[in-house]
Parts: sequence; structure tokens; C-alpha cells
Amino acid sequence: MNSTEFNEWAEKLALSDETKREIEKIRNSPPARRVGGGKKNVSGRFSSKKMGVTIQFESHKVEYPYLHMLEYDENVIEFYDQPPSIKLLSTAKSGKNHGYMYTADYFVIEREKAYWVECKTEEKLIKLSQDNPNRYYFDQNWEYVPLRSYAEEFNLGARVFSSKEINWRLYRNLLFLKDYFNDMNKPDKEVIISIKQKILSSPNITLHDLLESTEVESYTIDDVNALIASQDLYVDLYNSVLSEPKDVKVFLNKEQSKSLSMLDKKSSDSFISKKIDLKAGSKILWGEKIFTIKNIGGDTVFLASHDKTYTELPLNIFENYVREGYIKGRQEKSTVPAVTKKIMKANEDDLKIANKKYDVVKKYLNGEELELIDVTDRTIRNWVKSYKDAELKYGSGYIGLLPKNKEKGNKKHKMPQESIDLMNEFITNSYETIKNKPASIVHGELSNLCEEKTLHVPSYQTFCTAIKKRSNHSLTEKRQGSRAAYVYENFYWELEFTTPKHGDRVFELVHIDHTELDIELDINGKDSKRPWCTFMIDAFSRKILAFYLSFESPSYRSCMMVIRECVKNHSRLPDCIVLDGGKEFNSIYFESLLARYEIHKKERPAAKARFGNVVERLFGIANKTLIHALLGNTQLMKNARQVTKTVNPKNHAIWKFEEFYKMMKHWVNEIYDNKQNPSLAKTPKDAFAQSLLNTGNRPSSLIPYDQNFIIMTLPSPKGKTRKIQIGGIKVDNRLYWSDKFLDPKTEGKVVEVRYDPFNLGIAFVFINKKWEKCTSEYFAQFNGKTEKELQLITEQLKEERRSYSRNIRISTQMVANYIQELEIREKDMEIEKFEQEKEVRKQHLEVVNNNPDIESTTIEEKYVENEIEDEELEYYEDMEELGL
Repeated sequence: MNSTEFNEWAEKLALSDETKREIEKIRNSPPARRVGGGKKNVSGRFSSKKMGVTIQFESHKVEYPYLHMLEYDENVIEFYDQPPSIKLLSTAKSGKNHGYMYTADYFVIEREKAYWVECKTEEKLIKLSQDNPNRYYFDQNWEYVPLRSYAEEFNLGARVFSSKEINWRLYRNLLFLKDYFNDMNKPDKEVIISIKQKILSSPNITLHDLLESTEVESYTIDDVNALIASQDLYVDLYNSVLSEPKDVKVFLNKEQSKSLSMLDKKSSDSFISKKIDLKAGSKILWGEKIFTIKNIGGDTVFLASHDKTYTELPLNIFENYVREGYIKGRQEKSTVPAVTKKIMKANEDDLKIANKKYDVVKKYLNGEELELIDVTDRTIRNWVKSYKDAELKYGSGYIGLLPKNKEKGNKKHKMPQESIDLMNEFITNSYETIKNKPASIVHGELSNLCEEKTLHVPSYQTFCTAIKKRSNHSLTEKRQGSRAAYVYENFYWELEFTTPKHGDRVFELVHIDHTELDIELDINGKDSKRPWCTFMIDAFSRKILAFYLSFESPSYRSCMMVIRECVKNHSRLPDCIVLDGGKEFNSIYFESLLARYEIHKKERPAAKARFGNVVERLFGIANKTLIHALLGNTQLMKNARQVTKTVNPKNHAIWKFEEFYKMMKHWVNEIYDNKQNPSLAKTPKDAFAQSLLNTGNRPSSLIPYDQNFIIMTLPSPKGKTRKIQIGGIKVDNRLYWSDKFLDPKTEGKVVEVRYDPFNLGIAFVFINKKWEKCTSEYFAQFNGKTEKELQLITEQLKEERRSYSRNIRISTQMVANYIQELEIREKDMEIEKFEQEKEVRKQHLEVVNNNPDIESTTIEEKYVENEIEDEELEYYEDMEELGL
């Protein structure tokens, strides 16, 4: 909304001036903080077409779906992430009030209201309501009392959005139809008539059958998807999934439904709550904690947990929790039938024995003649008795025939309980610590204390067995930290279905990451270097959409180039990109590129490689099936001390960058793409083609590979700007020129610059409110080459220049050192010459003094007679001053 529209909206809702100022402050302020994911949260940026900016989210299982709801809700006008912090007041359990600063997740402006939003998982809300019911409680909906009280002061609202409210089927459908929510996709009238006639001729037709008819009819899959998105065809998007067309029914219904703007949970979960005896002493199960009802006083229920924490709940809230299934009656006995429990405990051998007995017993009871068997009549009679007893007790005689060997023997621990408790205490307090004490040392400490208390000492074997029974994850986390324990975590384990972790179709979810390849490439015949490869891989089909090879370490330039390659190869970009937390992925230019093409960004948690297992696995495949088979591979460098000169990979680097790139491209397109993927049971190439066939080509999402797109993907040099000088602008020691620089007004002007990593021959400067093309001294060399040829030549040239610069630096240092040595030597030579001249002068004076008859002339006379030069005169004058 502009200022006029905002004032009209506020006037319509009769908002006070104070409320208007509060909302204007939110609208005009940047996010209060930059969000980041936790140990398990995936954070990121949501590219909002409605807002025209990227919106932060820090949970892809709650906030990310909620943002989709806001984006497609026709009632929502604006929404802001991390609005300015506000001060809330809360009542503690002690009854005292205290204030604290709070930042909401979002602030939403709808046509008829505005409100702050707090997003949390259902499990987290249950825990918070247990810890402090004065803040969080459930009454038809979840309430956050301090935020609601603050909002009421401004006549605004406050909402707590729970993960339970998300309809994951609708959410998946919204992602599926994302590319069709605009009028550009709507088919012609003739096509619409053809589709509707097909539906009329086949009542209750499924989406699968409708799409199968595209081969003989005059419409396409994209036409059907566009009509579903525009609601010209009716599909129950709440309870069916478009990516599973065999279970989707398509109907004729032109009524403009508002279902796309709703994400209300149509939960199929059923809570079977045991009737609760509402009296003191009754036990309840609230979330994962057991409480005891201590008292019911008026309209309040007083509860106490097993850890002696006390909680009060209003009676109506308590009843709501019971009705919604948050609170259940404590079930003292297992609901699993005894027959099922015994069958579950039996192994294969037990069942074979029971089957053999059952055949004999049935023949005996039916009066049939028994075949020769190796058991006595008494044994058979015992089997029959066990069968009949079990039939009376359990309703199944077969249970009585199961072997009871497992029930024999004394199962109780022979060690005193006090010793067991002390052993467990030592494991917890002494072994499970960051000191990483050996088990033998801790056992020694335990033995000393047991002897001091005259207790039975557990053996070392018993002690180690008790350690092995502990959780590997918990044990490793306490001794080595969370990163080391990561290998024992369950990955993508969910108790209820949400969304497929790899999406429903191609281009819905992709991963981008970098790896330094295990090979040395030849640069100039003398030097070699390992290249970096940036991969973009489609999560659904495992197809490599693009790769970018460079000698440069990972940067946002690599990210932008791989996106450029993707558009060049497929004329498409993904809906969402999964990245790690590298700083190259947080560049303003990279995020601007994603926002420009409405690409959402997800950042996987730090040190959680399995969140990016698709691309991480690709790194290993590339090295094992290709790189490690080439000369110059660096496998030996894992044990660098054992590597000699004859086997050093640097001395076997024979692959040039250009040849290696061509070989890499062939491997991607011909080998990897046609290799059977075990998780898909098909090749990436087939999975990719099949997905496009089943889900549509989505022509409205196609991106032309033109000048505008190329400029958007061009990175900036370090410093981002350059000053226009007489010769042009200089980028990395290269001069670029444009005729626009002839304008006297541009001289000395500082301009924004972008260069092309694929082509050193050109650059672009932002001058006179538009991007102008500049050419360098390499332009003639690069002119007429294809873009791929330019890329390969450029990368080789850049690395050769870097190598040359390193060599120049080394040569200069060598010359400087040599000159310093010469200067020292020259000083020594001057001193030596001075001493020699001094000695000669002494001898001359001695001769003159000893022979007075020798004619002597002064130094000045010799100078006048031009017998000595100017420099010699100065020298002799210095000698005279010294008395020599």
C-alpha cells in the first residue's frame, strides 16, 4: 500500500493515531534481526511476489508453509518479518510481574484487521504451556497472553500459528501449482471447452485419466494445471495431492472458491482419550509428562508433575485440552492384547516348534491316527492340556504351544541394587563428561568407593556392558560434543507425514554446493593447481542441472555462474535452492538474483551434512567414478609424508583446463545421467524426463537467456566500484574502455562495475542510469568465439596471470635480495680501498720526512696543474682533515 491507500485502510478500520504510528513504524523499519537456523531448523529467504522483497523464515516446517499461506491469501495485503521489538509484561509463577523485550515472527495486515504472529510447533507449544500456563494456553486456539495483552492496547490482534494448523496436502498443491497462478497460463476458449467436454463425457474422471487423454485430445497437461490453479476446474486441494493423479477427482465447478487462501488443518488424526476421573490423586498424561491432580478448587485444577513442579489450569482450559487430546488419562496397563504380545516375543524357531505341536494336537483332538513321532504319549497329553488351558485363558490354544524356554531361569540381577545404582551414577557423572576418561580409570574410581563403603564391586566387564547399554548418541554428545554425535542422529524421521523431502517434481528443490576436486590440472607446463567445481543438482530426479568449473575458491561468483549455466541449459530456474551457511550464499548480489526470479532460499543447519545428502553424495560419486581414475589425482596426498617426488600428483599433472572441462561435461551428460540411481530405480535422465511429462513443461516459468539475464548474473569486482580515468576503468589490472567515457562529465566519476567471468574481453558500467558495455585489450582476441570457448580461455588466462604474478613476485624478491648482497659487498670494498689509500699516504709522508732534499709540492698545486681530478681533490682534502 502507498501512503494514501494506507490512510484509507486505517480510516476504514477506525484506527487511532497511536495505532497508526505503531503500524507505520513496523512498515518503515527493516527486520529487527537476521534469523538463522538452530541445530535442526532450516532457515532461509522467501521471495515474496506480493511484497516485492525477500521475507526471512527460520523453520521450514512451520514458518515456510505459513508464508505460502500469506502469499496466496487474497485477504492478506502485507506481511513483515521480524517487526521491531516490543516490551511485554508477564506474570511469573510466583505472582510477580516482569517485563521483557520480544520480537514477533511476523506482522500481518489484512483487509479487515492487523495482528502480530508467533509461529511454533505443536510439541513446543505443549511444553511451553506446561512450563508456564500464564503465558501459553489452549482455548479453542493457542493464545500467547503477554502478546495478546499488548496488542489489545492498540486495538490490534495477536495470533499463535501452530504446526497442527498446516494442511500439508494443500501446501504441496500450492507448491505444485506455483507456476500457474497468473493469467498468462490460461488456455484459449477452444481448449477450455475441449477439457470440459471430456469431463462431462466421463463423470468422476480422475486427473490421471484426464492427463492421459492429452495424447489424443487438443489440450496439454499445462492447460489442465492452469485451469485448476484458476479454479475453472474444481479439485479438492485440501484432501488430495496433485502429484498423485490417480487418486484425484476432477469436477466442473466455476464457483470462485477461496480454498487457495486457506490452510486450515483438516486433520485426519483421531485422539482416543481415556475418560479422566476428575478428582484428587488421578494421574494424567499431558504431552510427554505425567501429572497428578492434587486438588480441584472452584474453577481451577491444581497439578503436580513427577519432578515436583506445580501448575494451575483454569477448568475450562483443562477441559479443552482433554477434548483436543492434549491431556489423556494415564493408562496403567498396556492396550496391546496378551495374545499379540506373546506372538511378538516368539522368534522363527519358536513358531516352527509351535506349528509342529499344533499339527499333532489337532490330529489327537480329531481322533486321527498319529504318525510315528519321537515323543511319548505323556508329552502329547501335556501339549493337549497346554492347548486347552491357553484356549480358556487367552481365547487361542496356539499360544499354549509356544516354547517357554525364555521364561526359565532367574532374570533378576545378582548384584546388589546399591552397587548397580552407584555404578550408573559413576557412568553419568564421571564417564559421560568432556574429560573423556577411559572406562578403566572410572571403574577404578568406582572400585575404590565400593571398597570404602564395603559394597560389592562390579567387575570391569559388567561396567563396560552397562556403558554399552547407554544411547550411542547421548554418550557421544556428552563426551565429544554434538558434532561427533551427529552420525547417530535419525535423519528425516517424522512421526507424521508432511512433504516429500525431495519435492514432488523437478525444479521444485535443488541443491548447490562446492567441492575441490581431487586432481591437479596443468596451468603452463610448470605449475599445477586443483580446480573447484560448483554443482547444481535437482533433488527429485538427481540430475545435474549445471556445473561450473574454476580455479577460484568458492564465492558468490561461482553461485551466480552455475545459475547462469542452468538457464542456458534448461531455460528454467528452480522454485527453491538449498544451500549451506557459506558466506558466498549471503551476498547481496546473489540474494538479489534469487529475489529477481522469485527463488526461495533454504540454509541447512551448520555441521549437518546429511541435510544436503543429495549433493554431498554426488561429490563422492564424481571422485570415485571419474577423478580417481585420472593421472594427477590426489588420493596419495592423504598420507603426504609418504609421497615422494616420483609419485607426487603435481609432477603428473597433464590435464589442461579446457580438456578437463570437456571430459567432465561428457561424464555428466553421458555417464552420470544414464547411470541407474539406486534410490530412484531409474536413471536421472529418465526420472527428469518422466517428471516433465507428468507435471507439465510450465512455459510461463521459462527464462530467456538474453542480455538482461546475463547482466543480472554478472558479479562485481572487489570494491564494487571503479573510478573513470583517462584510459578508462581498471578491473584486476585490465583496462576497459567505452565511448561513453569521452563525455567530459564522466571523467573522474565513480561508477558501479560488473565483469563477466566467462569473458575477460567485456565488462559493464552503470552510467547515465543504465548499464553500458566496455571492452578490454582482450576483446580482439576473444571476438568471434562462442561463449563456452570464451569461458574456457578466460579461466585458463586468469590462472596463468595469477601464476605469472606469483612468479614475478618471486623473481622480484630474488633480485632484491641479490642487490642487497651487492650493496653490502660494495661497502666492504670501499672500506678496503680507503685502508689501502691510507697506507700508501703514510708511506709517502715517511719518505718525505726522512729525505728533506726531495722536492714536494702541495696538493693544491697538483690540482691547479690538473694532475688530479675533482673527486681526487675531495678525497685528499678529507685525508688532510684526518691528519693523513
